[in-house]
Amino acid sequence: MHNTLILIIEDEKSLRENISEIIRHYGYRVISAPSGEDGVKAALELIPNIIICDIMLPGIDGFDVLTRLKQSSQLLSTAFIFLTAKSTRSDTRTGMNMGADDYLTKPFTKEELINSIKARIEKLAKTLNTQNERDKSIEIALDNILVLTKTERKVLTKISEGFTTPQIAQKLSVSQKTIENHRVNISRKLNLSGPNSLINFALRLRGQYS
Repeated sequence: MHNTLILIIEDEKSLRENISEIIRHYGYRVISAPSGEDGVKAALELIPNIIICDIMLPGIDGFDVLTRLKQSSQLLSTAFIFLTAKSTRSDTRTGMNMGADDYLTKPFTKEELINSIKARIEKLAKTLNTQNERDKSIEIALDNILVLTKTERKVLTKISEGFTTPQIAQKLSVSQKTIENHRVNISRKLNLSGPNSLINFALRLRGQYS
């Protein structure tokens, strides 16, 4: 059995029940909603891993559902698959530009449905592993912060406060090149790879002591 929770938002009862039955057969947990409003409510309450949503729905349509759910920080990692009878490229492009992860056109086969779900699960797993590795790297850096010099700690503090290299240079009365060298040394000492990792660490450090 899988722990993956999948939400089906589809107004056609027979299709909604058929999709749910197929997904349950493969061991996934399933919940369903007959309208966009009900789907949004269920998603916000239960936080599914994957949402399969028809575009043409009574009340708010699938595009509106996606727009509303994208505003929830709890659903940022939830995969969204559009389901529709339309097959025009403009619909596909619109859905993908809005942040949808996949697009199934009716009629679709059982294999197409399950393959899409499996692809989303694999992507979610990779994202989670990447996040875990990033968090582990940050934890190691926190343990190693004592290796920084007093000046490097000052630079790190300014980074955590959102200041840019030119701004930090001005505040510490040194050249931008000096600050850039400090950033490189801080990253090396803390085993952080790249400027984004240093910024993420600095923000995490600020959160630890704020």
